[in-house]
Amino acid sequence: MYAYNKKLFLFGPFRCNTIEKDKFYSMVQYKSIKHSDKESLYKLLNELPLFSLGDIRDILILINYFFTGKIEDLFHKPLHDYEKKFSEDIQIERIDMLLSQNYDPEIYLFLYENKILEYVVNGNVQELSNMIFKLSNGVVPVVSGDNVRSEKNYSIVVFEKLAQAAINMGMDLINAYQSRDSFIRKNELCINLKEVLKVRDTAIVFYTSEIGKAKVRNLSPQISSIVQYIGLNMYTKITVRQIAQYFSMSEARLRTAFKKEMNISIHNYILRRKISEAKVMLKSNYPINDISLLLGFSDTSHFTKVFKKITGTTPKKYQMSVDSKFTLNLD
Repeated sequence: MYAYNKKLFLFGPFRCNTIEKDKFYSMVQYKSIKHSDKESLYKLLNELPLFSLGDIRDILILINYFFTGKIEDLFHKPLHDYEKKFSEDIQIERIDMLLSQNYDPEIYLFLYENKILEYVVNGNVQELSNMIFKLSNGVVPVVSGDNVRSEKNYSIVVFEKLAQAAINMGMDLINAYQSRDSFIRKNELCINLKEVLKVRDTAIVFYTSEIGKAKVRNLSPQISSIVQYIGLNMYTKITVRQIAQYFSMSEARLRTAFKKEMNISIHNYILRRKISEAKVMLKSNYPINDISLLLGFSDTSHFTKVFKKITGTTPKKYQMSVDSKFTLNLD
């Protein structure tokens, strides 16, 4: 249904999933319909045009273009705001293609995933944002239940592939998996196709942005592995000696190589990573003593000293300022 000039235009009918015969008959078995009519209905339903969730969005782009002369994705406008919110909590060719091409579902899936991953690993959010509505952004799943559930299941596959691609490109492993799990939770809360698509697109933009940050450093495989190792051991009393032993290199060589690529000493990098984690926990009102212990500091005094040196304020004052801002926002 499309609204224009206070009028509603209804387009259809069509279907957005394949219909399994067993599922169809289980749904109509208690209906007062003759068997021959059930056969006819099943045949008619399968003759309806088949569009994926992404195709439906492309159709909306075409319809909007027909009425307004503008090529725009109506779902696309709030996408950056939604991606930004997620980050704070833990980013004309298509018309011709739509009119001229129909993909086999399996080929469609392959092309979609590879094209998306191509843009994601480039780490260019703006390029991806410009292209995201030109890509046919879904597949035609074989559905055993409702199509919202099927698209949710496919989104989970996309989230997993995005997380793996991000890790391969240098994104912190813990952050990548925590983000993936968060997107899965948000995906499960969706109640319609529009919400599923919004979460999926947000994940694509989010991981692209994170990969872009990682690619700026252009790390060697060895230093990238060391960064990942530090992330995995953030909640331990990790030392430079321990890291050097794990990677079978001298401390001097480790310090030199790390400083050369990261433009910061490995010791200061570890401390800054720990303080970044501490900020997140302080926002969640974790007790300062517990945070100090969790992050492997020798005591609360040492933690406070390091926190103030890096941030310019004490953990207590930082926590109070966060609480104050939250109160103001509530007002």
